[in-house]
Amino acid sequence: MPNVRFTWNQEGQVTALAEPPDDVLADYLAEEVRNDSRQCRRLLDIIRALRRGSHSCWLAEGEAWHVNLTKGRAVIESEFAVPGRARELTLGEFEELVQSWLRFLETPR
Repeated sequence: MPNVRFTWNQEGQVTALAEPPDDVLADYLAEEVRNDSRQCRRLLDIIRALRRGSHSCWLAEGEAWHVNLTKGRAVIESEFAVPGRARELTLGEFEELVQSWLRFLETPR
C-alpha cells in the first residue's frame, strides 16, 4: 500500500505528503482531486464499474495529471513532460487511496 499522509497546510487547505515514488500519488490528490469529495465518489464509481466489467478501461486527462484505469491497474502520470513523474499500482490500492482521501476530507477538523 502506498505511504501517503494527509494533513492541512498553513492556509487551512487539505494536502497530501509522501516520499518518492508515492509523491506522485500525493501530488495527484492535492493538485487534481483537491478537496472535491464528488470527484472522489466519481473515481470510486468508475472503479466499481471496472470491477463489474461495465468498462474495460478509463482514461481521465486532468489539468496536471492523467489517470489510466483498467480492471487490474491504475497508472497516474504527470501531464507535463517531467521524466519519472508516474506511479503504477493495483486498482485495489488506488481504490483504497481514494477512499482514504475521501474519509479525510469528510472528517471534521
